[in-house]
Amino acid sequence: MLHMRLAVLALAMIGVAYAQDKKPDDKKTDDKPTPVKLKGYLPQHYKKLGLLDNQLQKVYKIRADTKAKTDELNAKIAKLKADEREQLEKSLTAEQLKRLRELRTGEKPTEK
Repeated sequence: MLHMRLAVLALAMIGVAYAQDKKPDDKKTDDKPTPVKLKGYLPQHYKKLGLLDNQLQKVYKIRADTKAKTDELNAKIAKLKADEREQLEKSLTAEQLKRLRELRTGEKPTEK
C-alpha cells in the first residue's frame, strides 16, 4: 500500500513538474513536448514478461488511475461511516451516549 502511495505521489510530482512553464530551447525545432515516462510498481510476475516500454507505461497509468479511484472511494466510505456513527449517536440518550463513550475509551464509570 505504501508503494502505491509513493507511486501516485511520484506521478503527481511529475505532473506538476511537467505543467510548469519551461523556457523554450533554441536547439529544439519541434513543438511536441517530450512524453513523460511514468514509473511505478508492476503487478506480481509482470517483470518476467518482458514488457515493451509502451506496455510498461500503460500498466503504470492503469495502476495510477485505479489507485486514484480507489482512494476516492475509500474517502467516500470513510465519510459514510462517520455519518452513520453520528446518526447512530444522535439516536441515543445523553446517559447512553456517556456510557458508550466510557465503553469506547475503556474508562471506568464514575460513581456518585
